[in-house]
Amino acid sequence: MTEPVIVVGAGPVGLAAALALAAERVPAVVLEAERAGVRKEWRGSTLHPPTLALLDRIGAASDAVAHGVRVDRLQFRDLQLPDRATFSYGVLEGRTPFPFRVQYEQYKLLRLLRELAEASPDVDLRQEHRVTGLTGADDGAAAAVVTLADGTRLTAPYVVAADGAHSVLRKLAGIGFPGDTYPSQSLVAATPFPFETVVDDLGPVSYWSGPNGRLSLIRTPDVWRVAVSTTAGVTASADGTGGPHPELAAALDLLVGDRSWVGSPLQQHQLYRSHQRVADRFRAGRLLLAGDAAHLSSTTGGMGLNSGVHDAFDLAARLGPALRAGGDGDGDAEADAYASARRDAAVRIVQPATRTVRAGVDATGRDARLARLRDLAATAADPVAGTRHLSALSMLDAVEGVSR
Repeated sequence: MTEPVIVVGAGPVGLAAALALAAERVPAVVLEAERAGVRKEWRGSTLHPPTLALLDRIGAASDAVAHGVRVDRLQFRDLQLPDRATFSYGVLEGRTPFPFRVQYEQYKLLRLLRELAEASPDVDLRQEHRVTGLTGADDGAAAAVVTLADGTRLTAPYVVAADGAHSVLRKLAGIGFPGDTYPSQSLVAATPFPFETVVDDLGPVSYWSGPNGRLSLIRTPDVWRVAVSTTAGVTASADGTGGPHPELAAALDLLVGDRSWVGSPLQQHQLYRSHQRVADRFRAGRLLLAGDAAHLSSTTGGMGLNSGVHDAFDLAARLGPALRAGGDGDGDAEADAYASARRDAAVRIVQPATRTVRAGVDATGRDARLARLRDLAATAADPVAGTRHLSALSMLDAVEGVSR
């Protein structure tokens, strides 16, 4: 009988890892500190082409495609300048079974993954199981043991830390998490205002530069989602109770061209900071890091959640043959291969890509903004360069080895 892998954290990455392991005929026990239920929070909403292909393996892509917003073009625009660049996802035909991007809120994906996990005989989802201790995070350990808040001890051949940016397991293993935090904050709000009726040729996803920083405008199934850069330390009206945040209001005035948007409600204002961090290592003995526990990146471009899902499937594809009953392979060698491959993807591909995109949309100087848009337009007009650029933004280059 195959011994279950322990997955700590029942977010999208943890549940994807458990379901991917189950698809490899390896059972998983998922330990979640919180109570059951999915909170309707404004987090990620982007599912890139390779992520859809991976989710399709566990039956989680069709609902996202059917009920999400399909994105067939990606726009880069400016709040004051007429120049723009548009990339068509049609250039990805033949490279992926999903040559498009889907906007499908993270809480909906989480709800779907939880339903699949609860229906799987190979996934044991345990709520209100808080991990407080760990042994086996050292070289040569034969197994891992996690200790719960009530003193219960559970043993597993491997433990997957999918417990988020403040990962308890990463800290228990003494793994460093170096990097930096962007000085500006980001404000996300949602509104039913019909931007598509007042902004010419508006696609479902557009990234705007402007005199005060970036604005992202993303259509989700229910609302438009707006994100802007804000001055560090500014929190006035962040919850929307005192009217719109002044920097959000200024950006929307430029976008719409008048104050007609004021009559539509702005929902769920959330201020947050973005980070660029990568763990010193993704493996410590029998512990493997995945998702935000292993790496953080700017939310611009929607790579964080996707990269975590890629981690989950890579881990399962490598460990599955070594752990399942009657399987073959060297678990330690595969664990090392996972840690090396996914850390390399984070450092070499995801981190540079997210830094570049964020730096571009954060630029405020008129000349710099114009030069960037014209460079992007020239890239989009070149079939080879445009395909290469959109492939990178779609993370096709970050999943080599995951698609095995």
